[in-house]
Amino acid sequence: MFALEIKNLSYSYPDRTPALEDINLKIKAGKKTAILGANGSGKTTLVYHINGIIPALEGGVTVLGLPVCKENLQLVRQAVGLLFDSPDNQLFSTTVSGDIAFGPRNLKLDPVVIDQKVHDAMQKVTIEDLADRPPYCLSLGQKKRAAIAGLLAMEPRILACDEPFSGLDPIVAGQFREILDELIEKGSTLLYSTHDVNLAYAWADEVVLMKEGRVLSCGSYDLLRDENLLQHASLPLPMLAQLFKHSKEQPRTMEEAAVLLEPQPQVSQAKNF
Repeated sequence: MFALEIKNLSYSYPDRTPALEDINLKIKAGKKTAILGANGSGKTTLVYHINGIIPALEGGVTVLGLPVCKENLQLVRQAVGLLFDSPDNQLFSTTVSGDIAFGPRNLKLDPVVIDQKVHDAMQKVTIEDLADRPPYCLSLGQKKRAAIAGLLAMEPRILACDEPFSGLDPIVAGQFREILDELIEKGSTLLYSTHDVNLAYAWADEVVLMKEGRVLSCGSYDLLRDENLLQHASLPLPMLAQLFKHSKEQPRTMEEAAVLLEPQPQVSQAKNF
């Protein structure tokens, strides 16, 4: 089953510079799909088409069987939660809690339900103490967490994230990945852009490699062991793929690699007397 289908999608900037050229993709439901590419490859532009932030000029996008068009935008944006790379593009209310409540209020939910969703979302990203703070007074990491909480409060079936972990310290980034993993286990779908090949190699189920607005290849994370393909995409080989490229073992995480590299205890031979 596919959560997203993109057919013959092309887009050019106002100065006619091509940004996307004839993109055709099917994104599997319930999976984590990484869109990988160097700067200028079209990752962000593609993500912004998923819920209509950028309207399709040629071709189109279908979300859960629903075409992304002006008439369907409200339904599409209920289904697809979009996380911007810069939280300043996402936060606009006078308080953090007000920002997180904005989406649920637009759905005209019961105020008690809204309050609970806001509380739960802030608790998940540990920003309860920031509830009454104005977003413009926060640090970048705090802003990012507030934006993530706003996304979580909507409980979208699909999460489209542009560089979701940029600006987060390793601990908070790890916490956010755990939250996303929980959502995937419950049936959500994640599509995220990144240039971090190590993250994609360790965490993605599927990858889409892009260069200059075109899809070079798509498939499982195994594609990230193809050194020639990654060179074509102007991306480095993941660190663990490089380290173990001549080994039959192919660990994806540092924890798996540490187990393989740990010295094995010597078995002493019993002496016969």
